[in-house]
Amino acid sequence: MNNIELFKKNFDPYLKEYLNKKIRNTSDYTGDPFIQDYIRYIKKLILAGGKRIRPYIAFLIYEILGGKEKTQTLKFLVSLELFHSFCLVHDDIMDKAGFRHGIKSINKYILGKLNQQKRLNDLVHIANSQSILSGDLLFNWSYEILNLNNDFSQKIMQKIRIIFHKMADEVIVGQMIDVDTTTRKKVSKELIDEKTRLKTAGYSFIKPLQIGAALAGKNAKKVEKFCKEFGLAMGIAFQTQDDLLDITSSDKKLQKTTSLDKSQNQHTYFTYFKSLEEGKKIMEKNFNKAKDLVKKLSINGDAKKKFLNLIELIQTRTF
Repeated sequence: MNNIELFKKNFDPYLKEYLNKKIRNTSDYTGDPFIQDYIRYIKKLILAGGKRIRPYIAFLIYEILGGKEKTQTLKFLVSLELFHSFCLVHDDIMDKAGFRHGIKSINKYILGKLNQQKRLNDLVHIANSQSILSGDLLFNWSYEILNLNNDFSQKIMQKIRIIFHKMADEVIVGQMIDVDTTTRKKVSKELIDEKTRLKTAGYSFIKPLQIGAALAGKNAKKVEKFCKEFGLAMGIAFQTQDDLLDITSSDKKLQKTTSLDKSQNQHTYFTYFKSLEEGKKIMEKNFNKAKDLVKKLSINGDAKKKFLNLIELIQTRTF
């Protein structure tokens, strides 16, 4: 079992506990079996898969910087995974995706239920609307943890709230850019770089690192510099790898629907890179840059090994 698998084993019980609590609470609002079923499916989708990269990387730097409140930190980092899940639910609607983590996306699951019941009106639109609301629930649950946490000082939480709100702004604007590029005959490299920085590097790596450092009570310039440089390199590598997988792998292998139109993935990719090989070189260059940044850190060997193992895990992923 590698480090991130061990983390997931320790983290998921807190994630499951929180989801169970929130789902139970919704029964105070409605006993309607169909609405309750839609809400329960949120939990099923989240626990069906996912590597927990964002909370893991936050916890990793928290530990490295001397953080001791491990249980409280794991409970707080549930907010990061819920925010990530909110993004995925809305992303699946925009992409007209049918699958996520090897099971039906929420929009397709709800559509199936509506069809079974022979409901009235535009059922695709209704299913998408219910899915948007499901994502909104996740967003609200994520922010509840952020705003009601009492395990850390107000000074620490104020810093984290600033980071979290900026992360939300960035990923939403990045997604707006991503959606808009699907309408363009030609997409500039500058715009694609902007999308990658906002949508991938920021919320997948830079901001989780910054949140983990803030939880440990650290905000030194060297730490901040590492968060930004390492996070950007990993974000570029991760997104380039994602684009390559979308073009070269089947949806079945990826365990998700990659796009409403695979030709759009290819169009965007080949606007930026001249060939698959060029993309692979950029990906490898940034993975290697991330490794070099870790090797230069003044931390113990075990901590470096955990960071390098994470890079290796992502670098060798096939979905």
